Amino acid sequence: MSKSPDRAAVEAAIARHAPDARLQWGEPAWERLEENDAANVFLTVRSNPSEFGFLLDILDLSGRDAYELGLQLARELSIALQCSTVCDGTRHGPSQAPGWCIVWIEGRAFLGDDYGSVFFDHDPDDSDAERDRLGPVKLIRPLDL
Repeated sequence: MSKSPDRAAVEAAIARHAPDARLQWGEPAWERLEENDAANVFLTVRSNPSEFGFLLDILDLSGRDAYELGLQLARELSIALQCSTVCDGTRHGPSQAPGWCIVWIEGRAFLGDDYGSVFFDHDPDDSDAERDRLGPVKLIRPLDL
């Protein structure tokens, strides 16, 4: 996301699209998970030095379609937070390459290519020259989703 995620907006969006989810902020304690915790959704926010400065990692142990949930949440959060969001777009690209993404700009969808971008390819160990070769996510075309 291009804006810091508001916890209440994230929780409201998940409640609309996965009403049975039980949320927990932070990494899961794998050794303490039990079978009845399979519906838990773990949320973590990390920083990213790209135009999408905040990554919302969602670990959903319920078996829901993560791709579809990601699309729904990215769209809704782009509207609620009035920002740009990005999510997996491999099912919408012209090939099966994993570099396709969907960029949501206040609810409007665009096919994006994140190869060679700071968002996807940044590594903290990169040299200044390597970092300088990286750019923003490329917007390819609008999508009607």
